Amino acid sequence: MIDFTLNGRACRLPSPAPGTSVLEVLRTSLGQDGTKEGCASGDCGACTIALQGPGHNVSTANACLMPAHQLAGCDLITVEGLADASQAPTLSAVQQALVSTHASQCGFCTPGIAMSLAVLHARHQRQIDQGEVIDARQRDTMIDHALGGNLCRCTGYRPIREAAHRLLQGEFGPASLQDAGVTTAEAHDTAPDDEQDTAPDDEQDTGRFYRPVTLQALLALRAERPDAALIAGGTDLMLEHTQRLRDFPALIDTTQVAALGKIEEGEHAGQAGWWIGAAVSYHQLMPLLREHYPDGAELLTRLGSEQIRHRGTLGGNIGNASPIGDMPPLLIALDAYIQLMSQDNERILKLEDYFLDYKRTQLMPDEIILSVFLPRPLPNQRLAVHKLSKRRDDDISTLLGVFAWRRDASGRAQHWRVAFGDMAGVPARAPHLEALLTLQALESLTPARLTAQTRQQIEQAVQADFSPLSDVRGSREYRLLAASHLIPRVAQRILNERQPTTSLTPLESLDAYLAQS
Repeated sequence: MIDFTLNGRACRLPSPAPGTSVLEVLRTSLGQDGTKEGCASGDCGACTIALQGPGHNVSTANACLMPAHQLAGCDLITVEGLADASQAPTLSAVQQALVSTHASQCGFCTPGIAMSLAVLHARHQRQIDQGEVIDARQRDTMIDHALGGNLCRCTGYRPIREAAHRLLQGEFGPASLQDAGVTTAEAHDTAPDDEQDTAPDDEQDTGRFYRPVTLQALLALRAERPDAALIAGGTDLMLEHTQRLRDFPALIDTTQVAALGKIEEGEHAGQAGWWIGAAVSYHQLMPLLREHYPDGAELLTRLGSEQIRHRGTLGGNIGNASPIGDMPPLLIALDAYIQLMSQDNERILKLEDYFLDYKRTQLMPDEIILSVFLPRPLPNQRLAVHKLSKRRDDDISTLLGVFAWRRDASGRAQHWRVAFGDMAGVPARAPHLEALLTLQALESLTPARLTAQTRQQIEQAVQADFSPLSDVRGSREYRLLAASHLIPRVAQRILNERQPTTSLTPLESLDAYLAQS
């Protein structure tokens, strides 16, 4: 059985098949059909729910990508739970805001939008109660991020944004979602059945969804069930179920193992840095990157939606070994390491050596990704990240380029590490391009001074490093050209930083360069 609370009431759900999503059980078993299925891939946000696990603030999640078994011990709120029917008015503050601004059109997407706004409203109120001062610009950014994972098929974004602004300004009253309440354990006066060391969920009812709570139990399960897929956030793996209709014979949930959910300071290979557990979510990782690698934090704001960032994990992004994963190029450029572990062995590799070929890695069947080592920034180290995609938010990269360098005493850019993702079968460094950037004067690479010969050298270096893919997002030729066009942008940025008193190159100049190629 799966014990949790649904809209404030204790709920006990018979264990379904391992790949069954929260959305499926809401609509077919629990009678909560306000939550809609749109894309079943985490893109549209129609299935957005609010979720609060033990010790965590309430957050959004895509119900279509969350295994139902992971509801154990959580508080789940759907659109049906926003308003208290026993009180007048029967609409919550969020619902009233949407009604007052005429923000609902066909209504299909509205429940997911309402849930995203409800969580945003609760977070905003919590920050205000804690004494934070949030200005209009910050509120606008918060709204952008909160709604970035919700698509409106009727294109009603203006009134939706108006509803959000008026909501955060306090026009419709306090937030209806709270970060405190009756926990599942309190409701049932017992721990969930699946909180055993190695036992599958539901006391062997299915014997196929495992939730180990210790590292030793996880490693034992991995050795015993190499056929079982590891799952944390499920933001990629669950697509196998929703899009390809795959049934999982077994799933091993890694989210309950404390060692995989920590960020700890440490050292490796003579460098200080942080060991980041494989089950650390993008949301948990954000403060670290924002402090030490701001460009990396900006990339995270474009990695999926808030629903995805709350659930998706660093280890999952690496372990899936997809060439479109956004984190590996960043980590490779920053000289990160990956820690692999089995019952009998532990090994640490450079992340750039982990990927072998399309969807092939060095991970053995009995191994797990335990953590990733991220070094601290070196003196005078700089970073530039460029993600090209068809839309800014919640979209797969067509090309991702990451440039890391250090400035010497004269301000010259040296010690280049350049990595690309979404380019070829694996994310990888660009050694020929690194050599060119080391030898070539930056001034000659800027849009204003770039010659046909230098442009050809850049393109030849990129071609020497990669054999790009052609797919629905871009052709081989497009990827080569786009990667080459990033070099003048990075060169101009470095030059502007080195000479801050000079006027920046107008954007029109960059556009003109891109247009002429």
